[in-house]
Amino acid sequence: MLRPLQESDIERLSQLWLHLACTSHPSVPVKFWVDQAKALRGQLTAQYRASKAQPGQVTHWVYTRPGNDTAEGLVTISDNLRVETIFVSPGEQGHGVGSELMAQAKFGRMQLEARILEENLRGRYFLQQHGFSEAERQFNTAANQDEILMNCRVA
Repeated sequence: MLRPLQESDIERLSQLWLHLACTSHPSVPVKFWVDQAKALRGQLTAQYRASKAQPGQVTHWVYTRPGNDTAEGLVTISDNLRVETIFVSPGEQGHGVGSELMAQAKFGRMQLEARILEENLRGRYFLQQHGFSEAERQFNTAANQDEILMNCRVA
């Protein structure tokens, strides 16, 4: 089931994201991801609070299992175009949850873009399966690898 982000989801989603980032990017030091997780937590909190005052800048959709309110996945769309993050807990992967989140991200939009690190092969494959293709590469010095911009025409 998809629902909007709740403030009570933020800590769990930040920890889940940290776990997935570390396992998807083994060449990047864990400290880098810990710092990024702290930043993500702060961004989600600020965006959640801002959305209460002025909806529409950033959209978050959370996946929960039916009958359970625990956040098991998240997609964040900014500027009505950019998929900032999309991830699903390991126990829910392979069951269509990511596809459900991506369908929500695509809903009512003409195009989307996403950035992904080169070594995240599973994430790149997921995006390609959902119509994204590589548009450009730029070296990410912090991660010491290419960051790939991928675009998707929805309509």
